[in-house]
Amino acid sequence: MDRWMQNETNMLRFADYEPEEHILYVQGYTRIIANHYAKLFPKARMTTDKIERIVRAAGLHDIGKLAITESVLLKDGRLSEGEFEMLKMHTQKGCELIHILGQTDDDEYNRICHNVVLYHHEKYDGTGYPYGLKKDKIPKEAQIVGLADMYDVLVHGKDKRQRFTKEEAYQMLIKDEFGEISPRLKETFQSAKDDMEAFVVEYGQC
Repeated sequence: MDRWMQNETNMLRFADYEPEEHILYVQGYTRIIANHYAKLFPKARMTTDKIERIVRAAGLHDIGKLAITESVLLKDGRLSEGEFEMLKMHTQKGCELIHILGQTDDDEYNRICHNVVLYHHEKYDGTGYPYGLKKDKIPKEAQIVGLADMYDVLVHGKDKRQRFTKEEAYQMLIKDEFGEISPRLKETFQSAKDDMEAFVVEYGQC
């Protein structure tokens, strides 16, 4: 099982609906955000080891999409309400997958991975899914990966017609246009903005 988890990003790299670049960008943005969070809020105990665990877990944030029908994942254009409800299930399906396939002997990583996969679409104001968690009930690691994911989708989304500039993406997220971000994470995002804009994926590594 450890070998599966050590090669976790390979589970999604070859799927048409989850490009390798997205995984690497989410991991890269996650590391940047987490490092800035650690500097701004030292009492949060965002250690180097914890950051690396969160970055690893970020590579699996959408693993549940492997359990969603391709007709939904690869559909061009807007999803119907029913299709979107089906897509939203990838958080719970992903959590089931990582538990069915097994865990590592690193309990802290297992906990972080569970939180990231299950809760990365929750919003600070309770408008997210799957459970509508609010405020600090959402684990910090899930909030960080969720922000990294949203930013990359806006900037590097698969539909080029719906991509935004980095500045546009930043402004939309800061203004809570896709659900509220916590005050601490918003402050972190402001601090990390330049580093995130400068980050470019080098193929094959994060």
